[in-house]
Amino acid sequence: MSRFATPNQPDRAPFMVWNLDLNEDGTTPKDKSFIRLPSVLSQSCAIRFRILIGSTASIDATLHTNYPLDGSPYSRTKFHPKRFNFGSSQTELICEFRIQRPGPYQYYVSYKSVDASDDDRTDSISCATDANPTMDRIYRAFKSRRTSTSYFLVDPQLTLAGQPLPLDAIVLQSVSPKWLGPMKHWSPHLAASSKMGYNMLHFIPMQQRGGSDSPYSLYNQLELSDELFEEQKTAEQKDQKLRETLLEMVHKHRLLGVTDMVWNHTAYNSDWLRDHPEAGFNLENSPHLRSAYELDAALVNFSRDLTDYGLDRMVNTVEDVDRLLKAVDEHVVQPLRLWEFYVIDVDAAVEAVRGAWDIATETVAAEDQSALERLSGDARSEWLRTYIIGSHSNALGTRFGRTIDPARTAAVLRLLAHDDRDLAMTQLRELLDLLNLTYYREYDADVKAIRNNIGERVKYERLDRGSWKFGKPVDSSFQIVDPLFTTVEARTEGVPDDRLHLANNGWIWGGNPLDNFAGPESKAYLQRAVIVWGDCVKLNYGTCPQDNPWLWEHMRQYTLRMARVFHGFRIDNCHSTPIELAEYLLDEARKINPNMYVIAELFTGSEDTDRVFVQRLGINSLIREAMQAWDSHEMSRLAHRHGGRPIGSLAVDCLGEPGVFIDDEHGAARIDAVVAPLSGSLPHAVFFDCTHDNEVPAQKRTAEDALPNAAIVAMTACASGSNRGYDELYPELLNVVHERRRYAELKDPLSVGLGEAKAKLNRLHAEIAQYQEVHVHHETEYVTIHRVHPVTREGVLMVAHCAFRGAPSESHFDSPKLYGTAVTPEFAYRLRPEAGGHVPVDDGVLHGLPSQLEHLAAPPIHQHRDDRGMFTELRLPENFGPGSVLVVRTRLVDFKPNLDWKIRTCADEATARLTLGALNAVLYRCDAEERDTIGEGVYDVPNLGTLAYCGIQGWYSHLKHIIPNNDLGHPLCGHLRQGYWALDYVSGRLHKYSEYYPEIAPLAAWFEERWALVKRVPNFLVPRYFALTMHTAYQALVQRALKLMPGKVVNSSRFTHELALTSVQLLGHVNSAGLRPISESKADCSMSAGLPHFTTHHMRCWGRDVFIALEGLLLSTGRFDEARDHIIAFGSTLKHGLIPNLLDTGRFPRYNARDATWFWLQAVQAYCAHAPEGLDFMSVSVPRRFPDGETFVEWDSDETFSRSSTIAELVHEIMERHARGISFREWNAGPALDSQMRDEGFNVQIGVDFASNGFVSGGNQWNCGTWMDKMGSSDKAGIRGVPATPRDGADVEIVGLQKSALRWISELCDSGRWTLGDTVVAPDGARVTYRQWNQLVQDNFERYFWIPLDPQDDAEYHVNSALVNRRGIYRDTYGSSAEWTDYQFRPNIPIAMTVAPELFDSEHTLVCLHKMCAVLAAPLGMRTLDPMDMRYRPYYNNSDDSGDALVAQGINYHQGPEWLWLTGYYLRALLQFMRVAVEKKGLEAERALRTVYHELHANMVNLKHHIASSAYAGLPELTNKDGAHCHDSCESQAWSSGCLIIALHEMAQLEVTVHQVLDSHV
Repeated sequence: MSRFATPNQPDRAPFMVWNLDLNEDGTTPKDKSFIRLPSVLSQSCAIRFRILIGSTASIDATLHTNYPLDGSPYSRTKFHPKRFNFGSSQTELICEFRIQRPGPYQYYVSYKSVDASDDDRTDSISCATDANPTMDRIYRAFKSRRTSTSYFLVDPQLTLAGQPLPLDAIVLQSVSPKWLGPMKHWSPHLAASSKMGYNMLHFIPMQQRGGSDSPYSLYNQLELSDELFEEQKTAEQKDQKLRETLLEMVHKHRLLGVTDMVWNHTAYNSDWLRDHPEAGFNLENSPHLRSAYELDAALVNFSRDLTDYGLDRMVNTVEDVDRLLKAVDEHVVQPLRLWEFYVIDVDAAVEAVRGAWDIATETVAAEDQSALERLSGDARSEWLRTYIIGSHSNALGTRFGRTIDPARTAAVLRLLAHDDRDLAMTQLRELLDLLNLTYYREYDADVKAIRNNIGERVKYERLDRGSWKFGKPVDSSFQIVDPLFTTVEARTEGVPDDRLHLANNGWIWGGNPLDNFAGPESKAYLQRAVIVWGDCVKLNYGTCPQDNPWLWEHMRQYTLRMARVFHGFRIDNCHSTPIELAEYLLDEARKINPNMYVIAELFTGSEDTDRVFVQRLGINSLIREAMQAWDSHEMSRLAHRHGGRPIGSLAVDCLGEPGVFIDDEHGAARIDAVVAPLSGSLPHAVFFDCTHDNEVPAQKRTAEDALPNAAIVAMTACASGSNRGYDELYPELLNVVHERRRYAELKDPLSVGLGEAKAKLNRLHAEIAQYQEVHVHHETEYVTIHRVHPVTREGVLMVAHCAFRGAPSESHFDSPKLYGTAVTPEFAYRLRPEAGGHVPVDDGVLHGLPSQLEHLAAPPIHQHRDDRGMFTELRLPENFGPGSVLVVRTRLVDFKPNLDWKIRTCADEATARLTLGALNAVLYRCDAEERDTIGEGVYDVPNLGTLAYCGIQGWYSHLKHIIPNNDLGHPLCGHLRQGYWALDYVSGRLHKYSEYYPEIAPLAAWFEERWALVKRVPNFLVPRYFALTMHTAYQALVQRALKLMPGKVVNSSRFTHELALTSVQLLGHVNSAGLRPISESKADCSMSAGLPHFTTHHMRCWGRDVFIALEGLLLSTGRFDEARDHIIAFGSTLKHGLIPNLLDTGRFPRYNARDATWFWLQAVQAYCAHAPEGLDFMSVSVPRRFPDGETFVEWDSDETFSRSSTIAELVHEIMERHARGISFREWNAGPALDSQMRDEGFNVQIGVDFASNGFVSGGNQWNCGTWMDKMGSSDKAGIRGVPATPRDGADVEIVGLQKSALRWISELCDSGRWTLGDTVVAPDGARVTYRQWNQLVQDNFERYFWIPLDPQDDAEYHVNSALVNRRGIYRDTYGSSAEWTDYQFRPNIPIAMTVAPELFDSEHTLVCLHKMCAVLAAPLGMRTLDPMDMRYRPYYNNSDDSGDALVAQGINYHQGPEWLWLTGYYLRALLQFMRVAVEKKGLEAERALRTVYHELHANMVNLKHHIASSAYAGLPELTNKDGAHCHDSCESQAWSSGCLIIALHEMAQLEVTVHQVLDSHV
């Protein structure tokens, strides 16, 4: 029996929320440029847009979408605003809404921001009178901005026979209505298509056809062709019959219907053109076409009169073409004088200016005069051309259409000729000749293009046997080139001729489909670049209905008629259809049928351009053509490209996470959901084995290839399509214009051509629509495709032997080995066309090539076993020659069909009892921690390296990148396929940890149970199920951890989740580094200062690190017991009035830190403020490791812990010892304690100068008692024993912490909560009250630490002006032995600002904070030294073995590298002082508060990105210059995370205010 009972799978799919993370500027990521939302009838879903707070677009962010959020009818131009909300997130903005209707939708984001030029963060303050940029930045004016428009497409929900029809299940067949005959006789044909396994028919246009009889040249869009009816019917009666036929198709034959929509042109003889010639591009509404029309008319006459020029009407050779072109140049182009459309009429222009000379009042502006004087040569000529022509450039529409402005020209010539008119006229002629030279060159280039395009067209049409003009004479019927214009006959008299000359439609080779080639910017018609359809007039829509109202309404009625009947449209000539028109008409169609299925073929030559059409029009499937493949390799590439994911793909379920959807439509109801990221994709395809435009296999390849070609298409994971006649083996492409025969009525279509085989392939295609995992393999002339269901693992494998013309008939084929797989034959066929078979052509019926569909024997199937396990070998049957296909079904042996569900269940149950200590063991553990505890190390993956952690996070740090990218080629996936070592490692270590944490045992069993099942799948599937198992466990473990750490901050966003989890990560049990010399528990926890370097023994637990991090990592996460344990453990080791720097389990603690004590006192304050026991904690008794507080005793001595003190007594002792003065030499001083330190460095002195300022001061030049504690160790550089930053004297942060402690104790004294006396004894024996001491520090801080902006103010402060390097800052120390170091600009100031804000003058503080922002703030951390400082060295390399005393062996640890923990204090200081300043001003305070909130979060954007991508899932100790990675840094540092959590906790209070501000404006 299993340990966990697998629950039943739910009947309903979960509510899905598809998430899209926007860029910082609100734009859509480039890899998500095409977003397609699946639409499933049985599953509700929503779309969510997410922006990081603090990013550029996060102020007043609003999503605008034309998705009808209010349930109103869809309008493409109506955008509904929806604000991004904080929701429950403190660091993210969310905008989400339900998706309940299909279609193409647009969205953009509006927000407010400043120009980059306005966001000045340079240190521009130089004196006291300068403005304060910090406040200026908060009150600056924001500008409204918006992103470009993006798109998402929601698939239609198609149904057939009451069942959903997924797009990948579509099997479409194109048919020509005129070849079907009258509609009343269609039923047998429909039945045949249904029997062949098709579920959708595509009808090429069935409207009345124009004079050419082409179905794509429509005479009347609003009436069906008379040919489709045996008796006379009205248009309405015809439409009714069509509706009845479509209903029969659906209900009787189970076929959906799609029709072609022809919007781009109309038949040249459409009767309505006589009433509405403005519907085309004529010479009245498009005068730029006049030159093209005149050339076209001349070519028509030339064709008619060819013999008059002594030319033969037959064109048989290239030489004939050359003679013809020479004649065109001589008798057409030159007589037309086309150059007159380009140039300026010089004589007319001169006369016009001469006439304007005396009466002109125009003057040349001063700036134009200046430009004229400054320019010369070509630049001057170009300036004059622009000035005198202006808007008078009307090229190609009128002879001499380019003119000049006489008045402006006269004015400028007066200047040039100094009022000499004759000279001016001479200069004008010279200028105009110069200008015309450019225009003549333009003309020459166009004539060259005209000659070339005519020549190429004549060669194709007259010399290519496939052309319809081949062998035809050049005359009025078969003109030299097809005319580009049609002239219609007006219905009434008086219509101008220019209105009746209409441009024909066509296409341009390599043209941009988004450009209108009949527009005024195009010369395509003049240059004869248009490959014309002479039977079609190009329609002139403009860009909106107002541009051509009658035409838009006419086409709207045509569209609505078809939308009422058909289930989908195929947009003909989509790439040349005006995109605005197509948008409008499809919108109208979707009002009638929201689930309209839209397909189109796009010949744009660009995937980006394709995407534009797909997004704007909502094209659901792009037509792709198998017949475009030139060999079997290309065929396999197309099959691979058009759909599916690789076999063994990592489960889509791994992308989803549990979440909540806020349903605004139902009273902000909270709906449990699965949140998964939206993935970018290629547009969906409908893959045709042959379209009605393609040559058939018998023409382009061989007839035999029809079967393998069809099989490859049927096995592709997308919609599939075919053309009627392909299955019957029509010998050639049918001409849709000239072909008069009809389809044969097939009583048994399965017995004709491909029949039986194709029907099976079609049904198989629909059946395996959900088999989305695909493997395509190409080998010589064989293409193998394997489709597999991602959950059941059932599959279908097809082998096709292609028969391309010229390919060898015998090709090598390696029999596939299918590991762990059983194979069942399905069918095998070979197509054998009859050599020389006769195809009847005169009986009025279309016939295919005579052929035989040969049943082949089942393929030989053999089972074997090798070192990888059991496998099935599939061999080809006999006679499997070109034109053969075989299909088999596959299933995994001994596979649990519901394995996905099994793996995803019971994880919550398995993790339900885990404590945070156990979670540390399960999720994390660095190599050293693991070895210290269970004796084994971190896992090493070949070709990848060691994992960051031994626990689940170590694996998941890679999987979180592998899964969304489906990176099956990753070294981890390769390793998993090679064996089960990783699986055994995961569960094995959990069993070992069960000895420490018995609650881990159920989770170990959960893994064992799943691994047993995973080990039964073939090796290629192991990565998938390993990833699914680890993802499931990881999600459950994270949720369990967050549940154990309650609190608003912890659970407010992904970022705070990640930060809170570092509390679990950094707090765990190691045997060598507990909190006490003798542990009372096998699983007690201690905090690591950072991973992976500070993990075990004495280097794990650091006094200052623990207490800097404690409030964030433990108190803000609700871990009060652990916080209490650490405070008491360090308090118990109090000695000499100091808390140790290194705890070393309390055995041999080291007291070389002056600041650790003060951070401990700050932590005591925080604990009392936040923990449930509050100030009662001060009465807790603490056993003393050193009973007298001075003398060292061995940890196992009877004296140890023989005396106790309360927390309050420890606090008082600290204050008293510092007040009295501390002086001692470290116990065990010498190389055994510290091999780097000089002897003098072991001497510790700390005292208080009560006579001057009350500051705690201490240290000497040979030791480093603050966190900047790097001791020199290089003999080569001569710095062994020389501290880089002694910081002796009074350190700014210690003074701040001291003041915080004094203030707190004074307040306790005042409230009666302090019972130990309110005084301390100074060195001179005088008693000083805490309140006096507190006030003394308060009164002196600014005088001793502020460095004024104005040197004239130095006398008011303790400033040595000669040593000042930067002004407007607070000094780092006071009274150091090297006085110049007091004036170094370092990031310790915000610590004091945060813990003791009362010390600081608010105006001074804002100036200093601005300078910190400009000088010290870095992408992730804070620069530890001013870059202007001569000792600034920002790259830390602890292995540097140089002789450079400023960097050797990492001596520059704190001399420029950027430390992250200080960022938290910096943000808190910004919050504290900017908020106070803003609230003092009152005016516009609300807006400014929002700006403050944004500014604070903007500083965290890089931190959010870092922790999300870090292999250690944490924030590093430090970085090198500008955020560059530092190899010697800890990758996850306790205080880096802890300080940021505190900042977020304090920012949450501002968030409440911001929410109120926003809500008040709703």
